[in-house]
Amino acid sequence: MESKQVNPGWRAGTIFLVGIALSIGWGIRGNFGHEYGAEFAGCLAAIAVALLSGREDWRNRVPYFAFFGALGWGFGASQSYMQVLSYTESGHTITQWYGYLAVFFIGFMWAALGGAGTAFAAVAPREKIVSIFKPFLFILGSYFILYLIEDPVARWLQPGAGFDTNTFRHKNPLYWFDAYYLQAFFALIGCSVYDLYQRKGVNDRFFLPVFAVVGALCGWVIQLLLGVVGLDTKLAGALTYPQGDPSYVNPVTGQLAFDPSNFLNNWPQWFGDYPQHIGWLIGLIAGIAIYFIRYGKFRNGSSLFVYMACGWLISFLLLPVLGGNLFADYGGIRMTPPRSDDWSGILGVFIGTSLWMWRNNLKPVAVASLISGIIGGLGFSGIQWLKHFMLSLGSSRILGYKGVLPGSDEFNRITSAWGNWQGQNWHSFLEQSYGFVNGIAIAVALAFIASRVKLHSDKEERAEIPNSRWTRAFSVLMVLIALTYFNIVKNVSVWGEQLNQKVWTQTITHLNGTTEVVPASWDIPYIGRLPGMNFLSLTPENWFTFTWLLLAAACIVIVVHHYKEPLPLIPKSSLAKGQLIFLILLWIMVIANFERALTGWSPSRLLTEWVIILNAILATVLMLLLPREKESVVINEQENYRPIYKRLWIRAVGALVISSVVFLVTNRMIYHYPEYDKLNHSQYHTRFGPDASWRTKPNLKNGEGH
Repeated sequence: MESKQVNPGWRAGTIFLVGIALSIGWGIRGNFGHEYGAEFAGCLAAIAVALLSGREDWRNRVPYFAFFGALGWGFGASQSYMQVLSYTESGHTITQWYGYLAVFFIGFMWAALGGAGTAFAAVAPREKIVSIFKPFLFILGSYFILYLIEDPVARWLQPGAGFDTNTFRHKNPLYWFDAYYLQAFFALIGCSVYDLYQRKGVNDRFFLPVFAVVGALCGWVIQLLLGVVGLDTKLAGALTYPQGDPSYVNPVTGQLAFDPSNFLNNWPQWFGDYPQHIGWLIGLIAGIAIYFIRYGKFRNGSSLFVYMACGWLISFLLLPVLGGNLFADYGGIRMTPPRSDDWSGILGVFIGTSLWMWRNNLKPVAVASLISGIIGGLGFSGIQWLKHFMLSLGSSRILGYKGVLPGSDEFNRITSAWGNWQGQNWHSFLEQSYGFVNGIAIAVALAFIASRVKLHSDKEERAEIPNSRWTRAFSVLMVLIALTYFNIVKNVSVWGEQLNQKVWTQTITHLNGTTEVVPASWDIPYIGRLPGMNFLSLTPENWFTFTWLLLAAACIVIVVHHYKEPLPLIPKSSLAKGQLIFLILLWIMVIANFERALTGWSPSRLLTEWVIILNAILATVLMLLLPREKESVVINEQENYRPIYKRLWIRAVGALVISSVVFLVTNRMIYHYPEYDKLNHSQYHTRFGPDASWRTKPNLKNGEGH
C-alpha cells in the first residue's frame, strides 16, 4: 500500500527545529530586549523555515525571509507585557482574567506580524519584494533624521526638563503614553518623500505647499474662532482626562494621595505648554494629508508602509487617546497603565497589514498571519499558566492556605526543600518556552501555505530584475551586520557597569561644582598619546561602533568582489548559502549573549545561557542534517481563502475566550487566593479595583516613572 507523501514543512523535525531556532532567539531576546532582540529571533526562525520547506523557490529567497521575518517580529516587541504577566498572578479575579486575555492579545499580535513578515517573503512575487526596498530606505532616512532631532527638539520645547530614556522619560515634552507615535509619523514622512521622488516631473507636486499653507491657515482660524466663542477650553476639557485617579486617597494618611495638577493627561505635554500652536499645526498636517490622499500614488510597495503607519496612528488615537475618556474612571482604554500603550498602535499595524495583503492579492499572507497569531496567543498565555502551575510546587502562598503558617517548623522544612526549585530563573523558562511555541507557530503557518501557494517559477526567481541584485546583499548585510550590531552594542554598557569602572568610566566636575560619571575616553594607540593629540580618543561604545563599521566595510568589499567574480568560499547552492547565513547569525549572537552574561555570572544563568548553548548545538546539527538538497512538495493551489480566513477568526475568538477562562479557573483552584484587601498589592499589579496600579502608582510630572 502506497504511503501518503508528507510535505517537508509538516515533518516533526522541521517543526521542532524552527521551534528551537526561535526559542534560542527568544531566550537571547530576553537579555537584549526590545525590537532588535525580537528581530533576531524572527530572522533565525524565518531562515530555518525556508530551508526546511523543501521548496527551492523559498530557499532561493532566504535573504528576503531573513529580512522580512526580522521586520515582522520586531513590531510586537514595542508592546509592554511584564505588567500583564503580573496581573495573572495578582489573585484579583477580574484582573487575573483580564491578564490572561491581555497576554493572549500580546502574543497574538507579536506572532501575527511575525508570521505576516515571514509569509510575505514566501508568497509575494519577486518583483514586488524587490520594489519595496527603495521606500524602505526612505523610511530609514526619516528615522535617522528623527534620531538626530528628537532630543534637541524636546529640550528646546522644555529646557531643563531633566528627562531620560528610562526612569524620567515621561518628563519629555514629546512623551505620549510612552508610545512610538513619532516613529509611525516619520514612517509616513518617509513614504511621502518617496512618493514625491518617485513622481518627479509631475506638476501636481507643486500643490503640496499650497495645501500645507491653506491647511495651517484653516487650523489657525478654527482655533481662533473657538477661542472667541469660548469653546476652546470646553473642547479641550471634553477631550482630556488624567492618567491617574485624582480621587484616590492614601490609606495611611486619609488624604488625597496626589496633587491633581501633577497628573499627566492623554495628550503630549507640549500641548499644555504651547496651546496657541495646536490649531495651525493640526491644520498643517491635515492639509498635507489631504494632498497625498488626492495626488499620492505610493507605488512599489510604499503603500504597505502607509497602511501600517496610518493603522498605527488611527488605532492609537481612537483607543487610548480619545476613547479612553469614556472609561477614565477605569484608567481609560489602556492595557497596562501607566506603562506603554504601543499595543494599540500594533493592533492598527496588524489591521493595516491584513487589509493591504488582502487588497493586493496576497491573501495567503493574511491567512498565515492569523494562524501564527492564534498559536502565538495560546503560547504566551499558556506558558504563563504552565509557569504558575510549576511554581505551585513548594509555594509559600499555598502553604498559607493549607494552614502551614510562616515560621513554623513544617513551613520552614517545606520551603527549604523546594527553595532551589522556587529560586530558578522562571522568567527565562517563560521566554524560551514561549519562543519555542512561536517557532511552532511560524512552522505551522508556513507549512499550511507551502502546499497551497504555487511554486514561483525558476525563471522568475533567477531573472535579473534591473538594479535589484543589491537587495539580496542588502538583506544579508542588514541581518548579519546591522541587526547584530544593534543588539551586541548593548553589551558595552553592561561591561562598563560590571567590570573595572576605573577603566570604563570617568568622573568629571562641572563649573558649578557638581560631578558626573561618564564613559571613559580611550586613546587611539600610539597616535592618541603623542603631545597635543589628546583629542584622538573614543568612548568604549564609539570604539565598538568604529570597529563594527570597519567590519561592515570589509563585508561590503567582499560582496562587491563576489558579484564581479564568485568567491570559492560562498557556495552556489541556495540551501548551502542559507545554512551558512543561519549558522553565522546563530553563533554570533550566542557568543555575544554569553559575553553579556559572563561578567555577572551566577548559577541561575545556567537556565538561560547554558540551555541556549545546548539548543544552539542541537540546532547546528539539525540544520546540517535535516534539509535535503532535492525534495518535492505536493502543491494543491488554493483558489478561495475567504472561508479559511473566516473560520480562523472564529477559532481565534474561541481560543481567546476558552483558554482565558480555563487558565483563570485552574489557577485559582490551585492557589486559593485570599480576599482582595489581603492581597499583596506591593508585589503584584492589579488592573481593576480600589488599589489598581494606575491609581496607586501613576506617572507624575514631578515623579519617577514606571
